[in-house]
Amino acid sequence: MGGGDMLRRLKVLFHYSKADAALRRGKFDRAVDDLSKVIQAAPDNTAAYHDRGVARQGMGNYRGSIDDFNAAIAIDPRMMMTYSSRGISWKLLGDFERAASDQAKASALSPRFASAHAELGVVYLCKHDLDNAVRSLTTAISLAPNEPNHLKQRGFAFFCQGNFKAAIVDLQQAYDIANDAYALLFLHLARVKTNANASAALETDASQLRTWHWPSAVVGLFLERLSADATIAAAGTPDELAEVQFYLGQWHLIHGDRAEARKALQAAIQACPPWFTEHTAALAELQRLD
Repeated sequence: MGGGDMLRRLKVLFHYSKADAALRRGKFDRAVDDLSKVIQAAPDNTAAYHDRGVARQGMGNYRGSIDDFNAAIAIDPRMMMTYSSRGISWKLLGDFERAASDQAKASALSPRFASAHAELGVVYLCKHDLDNAVRSLTTAISLAPNEPNHLKQRGFAFFCQGNFKAAIVDLQQAYDIANDAYALLFLHLARVKTNANASAALETDASQLRTWHWPSAVVGLFLERLSADATIAAAGTPDELAEVQFYLGQWHLIHGDRAEARKALQAAIQACPPWFTEHTAALAELQRLD
């Protein structure tokens, strides 16, 4: 190996290690800079294109990430992870047909790749194709039985279907594994729908909640410790302000005010991006109200 090749390889390893550390810390802009240097030194490095796409995805640059994933696929069309990552970008752009196609391609290339089956299920959930959402997520769970996000997503799909007892089983398991506040909120709502002793169960589960940041304020709302106005005030970002409308709609339903519930659910549909679970669940709830 010549001296030039050795220097090039050392440069690739140096910048890749820096990029990897930046990705793990969520410093996506730094990761993009270092991965660009890797690609400059090694233009056929498929992993560098893929990882730069992931970093750009983390920055919200979904079109740029797709360009990188396309470049990786052009070099290695059998790299299944790249299709799945590109599918996530398509989902976040609201192009659910392309997202589903990419996740199906990743699943076909690697049938035991649980995350691709799960992401395909999530795309079906976004499309309100609930039967296929449950089917794909069930496959993912069969491959990775203790992955909490797969259980949580199937619990969401069961909730939207109106299969609340099945939702309770999945969401309880997801919450027990990951202490996820969103799983806890939908678990409570599913219990309410089945006329279970929902308030007492929420008290018990909420006592185990380890991270009291958003959406923990909504837990306080359902425990009657926060008012609706205080819960809205606790929402600190546009996404949180969008989500809170769905939970306010559920809160109004619990209190028997169907008119206010309908208003809040309609506001959630208007405010939430279509890939938010609260968007799909608000649509499902309005259908039940109708």
